[in-house]
Amino acid sequence: MPKTTQRVLQRDLAVIFEATAKMDGTISVKEVIRQLHAKVQTYGFVACLVTDLPNPNTSSLDEHILVNGWPADWYDHYMAAGHYRHDPCAALCRTALTPFLWSDISRGRIDADARRVMDEAAEFGLREGICIPIQCPFNESAAVTLAGSEVDLTPSARCTVHALARHAYSAAHRLVGGLHKQPKPRLSKREREILQWAAAGKTAWEVSRILCISESTVNTHLRNVRQKLDTANIVQAIVEAVRRHEIQL
Repeated sequence: MPKTTQRVLQRDLAVIFEATAKMDGTISVKEVIRQLHAKVQTYGFVACLVTDLPNPNTSSLDEHILVNGWPADWYDHYMAAGHYRHDPCAALCRTALTPFLWSDISRGRIDADARRVMDEAAEFGLREGICIPIQCPFNESAAVTLAGSEVDLTPSARCTVHALARHAYSAAHRLVGGLHKQPKPRLSKREREILQWAAAGKTAWEVSRILCISESTVNTHLRNVRQKLDTANIVQAIVEAVRRHEIQL
């Protein structure tokens, strides 16, 4: 092995070992973000996201995020626009086994909504990125995404970033994975109230009389409940809401 290559390899290993040791020792997710940022920014990556990958039709991605190192303005826009449903990177991460670059996704083979996600990311300064899929047996997939404006994508850099990203996922899952077993509330107070009456066997018309609102409003709330809980009907919604401790039987 040439001496130059050997020195590069030793340097990369030193970076990986130093960062992973600190991630293993931390008790703070913020420190995981700090350590990951500190190392990957050397390669031009300024944003990172460590997240589980739920069903693409979910109404809420935020409760699945383990580490949020995205720029606040892009994160807010991404969530408000509902981009997760159309994100081609997230879609590929759910099936891919190896890391891939954003540029590996052919713009000609994705639909207009998916292109919009990528184009708007570029408008926020995230023009190139790398995704590290993490396939979890008996669980939903996960991914680490790193992005920036101009990034170093040499084989050596990609290898180092891959190792750091996977370790950041392990550290984040150790720290907050357990919290995700207790889902955050998705329903509004009014939605829980209406679903509670539905669980008691009341029809939409009966609920409208009890709450002094129109039957149409009740049905709208129940439709929103089904969408938020990603269920096909009210029976499934009731079961899911009970599981999530949003209502009681």
